[in-house]
Amino acid sequence: MTTRVKALTAAAFMAPLLLSAAAVEAQVRSAQSPLDALTYVEIEQAVGLLKEAGIADDATRFPVITLKEPPKAEVLAWTEGSPMPRMAQVIMHKGNETTEAQVDLVAGTIVSTRPLPDVQPAIMQEEWDRARQSVLSDATFRKALNQAGITDTKAVSCTPMPPGAYPREGLGTRRVLRVVCYDDSQQISPYASRSIEGLMAIVDAATGKVIDIKVKEPVIVPAKIEPLPDREIMTRQKPIINAAPEGTNISIKGNWQVSWQNWSFHLRPDRRSGLVVSLARFRDRGTERMVAYQMELAELFVPYMDPSLGWSTRNYLDAGELGLGYLVSTLSEGNDCPAQSFYLDMLMPSDKGGMFNAPSSLCIFERATGSPAWRHYSGNAGETIARPEVELVVRYIPTIGNYDYIIDYVFSSRGTITVRTGATGVDAVKTVPARTLDDPSAPEDTRYGALVAPQTVAPYHDHYFGFRIDLDVDGPRNSLIVETMHPQTLDEDNARQSIWVLRQDTVKTEGPVPGGHHGSGAVWRVINPERKTPLGYHPGYEIMPEHGTATSLLPADDPAQRRAEFSRATLWVTRTNPAERYPAGDFPLVSLDEGLPKYAGNREGVENEDLTFWYTIGFRHVTRPEDWPILPTMWHSFAIRPYGFFDSDPSQAINPGVQP
Repeated sequence: MTTRVKALTAAAFMAPLLLSAAAVEAQVRSAQSPLDALTYVEIEQAVGLLKEAGIADDATRFPVITLKEPPKAEVLAWTEGSPMPRMAQVIMHKGNETTEAQVDLVAGTIVSTRPLPDVQPAIMQEEWDRARQSVLSDATFRKALNQAGITDTKAVSCTPMPPGAYPREGLGTRRVLRVVCYDDSQQISPYASRSIEGLMAIVDAATGKVIDIKVKEPVIVPAKIEPLPDREIMTRQKPIINAAPEGTNISIKGNWQVSWQNWSFHLRPDRRSGLVVSLARFRDRGTERMVAYQMELAELFVPYMDPSLGWSTRNYLDAGELGLGYLVSTLSEGNDCPAQSFYLDMLMPSDKGGMFNAPSSLCIFERATGSPAWRHYSGNAGETIARPEVELVVRYIPTIGNYDYIIDYVFSSRGTITVRTGATGVDAVKTVPARTLDDPSAPEDTRYGALVAPQTVAPYHDHYFGFRIDLDVDGPRNSLIVETMHPQTLDEDNARQSIWVLRQDTVKTEGPVPGGHHGSGAVWRVINPERKTPLGYHPGYEIMPEHGTATSLLPADDPAQRRAEFSRATLWVTRTNPAERYPAGDFPLVSLDEGLPKYAGNREGVENEDLTFWYTIGFRHVTRPEDWPILPTMWHSFAIRPYGFFDSDPSQAINPGVQP
């Protein structure tokens, strides 16, 4: 593994930061923690063992090769330098068969294998490529293009899409791709070509054979039209610099153990979620206290709200169908992240059993927000006491087709972790006859989306970011308290007529947690009932929505909703189970009714247990002209903040110029 680095000196404090050569080499050579990602050597070993045993061969593809984590108790008991288990979970796909294997990398043995009937893992790169090529060479598809006036297929590009699961079609669990195409001779923006509406192919993913062509007349390919005029470029913006002239407060060791101020945590690149954050601890008066055992973006559900051909089946589950780590993008210095950042390469397993490198795809930086961490002005003394707010940000950006998703984990000196998602990129758009809203066809053309440019509609859609948050507040055994506010009428002799009072209820069983819309101001508080602070509180952390609390409006029997029932509520709670990692299930490509509904189906008790919280950032994207031709970043977030965890605010210890 390599990083883009320069030596950090007083004269070059804006340079990307340096990891030692030994640390870089260690990330390729050997694991240093039970939660480190599989190394190149370990992946090579796992694939070699499976091929030697005749379980895999050169035609086998590996949509999943990942670390099988040791039990939590073993991880927490492990000390640096001690022996550690290293297991690989491998999903193999060949023809129409899918197989799972568990490989012990320390013993060099295959522990188990089992067939996975009717399971379809994530789509792989050669399947995408094969589908693109086969559609444009299919005679029936070319005929449909010719009838629409397109005779030069060199000016046409095609995009395969995941199939989804729709019982009415009768495809069952068949592994297929849906393919739509674009007229590249008509660039409607610097980032998009004109879509060809009313034409879609269904392709067998394994063979590349076109098995169906769907046409809805007329196929819409409008004549060349003039785009809206470009905006005049503004006067050059003078640089705004976030600098640390005395050096960084961040420490990164091994594969990747990060320390900053009182925080420490472990990072692991992951092909499916992009990044796994583990062992988030806060040093409180010299004691390392656990806050979160693990956090990751475990699924991303994007259903479109247009019933037309090629759009109604766009109901993506981007993590499980594609892989957020697989599509992570290189970060642009000074644009995606400040120049003074650690820029790290992310190595991840490939479909063919090797590894691929996503260069400079993870950045870690601290920033001054420009706001006070706290302040107070004393009128008597005529002076202000204040401290500047500084945050640590861990960021990666998957690019999923037209969308770029910025994923941030933000750590603050006050003991809060804020999880932020930013949606940017380019809206998915369709071709329509209407040039303006005054055209006769405009009411029908804009029934399911907004006209963002002449003959260009951006259909409405939702985004649901499903996070798996394994909180261990001062230890693994926790409970969830829901605090709600209730009006109380006061006696007649009181000048006030009413106030509100706080009521606390302990959540008893698994499932969706009440208060998701937060219109009532409900508070979700995770406590450790076995411990108390000096003030007598059970130490706790609040899960606090900030922006993005929309939940799905789709009926429960809609196949799109049955694939992603986690989007029904902002927060779910279940007992922690290592086999339950993904809110839409392990293999969501063609599945229904998997994931959280099953995890919570037996309604186990959740008082004083090891708990996992499933938080969904949700928002409805009602498109608008200002979303075109490039989408301004839309930010949504939630926070995990201390509530009775400390005996006072830990950020009061901030000393300007002195690292805490």
